[in-house]
Amino acid sequence: MKSFIKNEKDLVALILRVGFGIFIVFGHGFGKLQMLLSGDIQFPPLFGLDPKINLIMAIIFEFVAGLALIFGLLTRLASLGLMGIMFVAAFIVHLSDPWFAMNAAGGGSKEMAVLYFLAFLVTFILGGGKYSLDALIFKKK
Repeated sequence: MKSFIKNEKDLVALILRVGFGIFIVFGHGFGKLQMLLSGDIQFPPLFGLDPKINLIMAIIFEFVAGLALIFGLLTRLASLGLMGIMFVAAFIVHLSDPWFAMNAAGGGSKEMAVLYFLAFLVTFILGGGKYSLDALIFKKK
């Protein structure tokens, strides 16, 4: 078992990157991109910034960094940015919400943002692995 885990670290990195990358891009980033393009911006004015600026920053992290994560391009940098946006989501946007979602109609919670944060922390630690653009571009000599 120990040798399997050691040998398959790169496969685990690939599955985690692609899986969570797809969910963050299409479950969160793409909807925000559509919101921006439609001009119907419904986003909070965080940190004293205009909602449109906050929306654009969220798109950069969730859509652009999410795509980078899927392909394993600048994986650690993308993961760090995604960890940051999930930290903001959990502890600023959902500050007054409970930790756990009790039911589907129960409103917001910190749960999803914290789970994403933890997944992106693991991708930050693992890096892109050998099945990534990072491995192709930044080959160790």
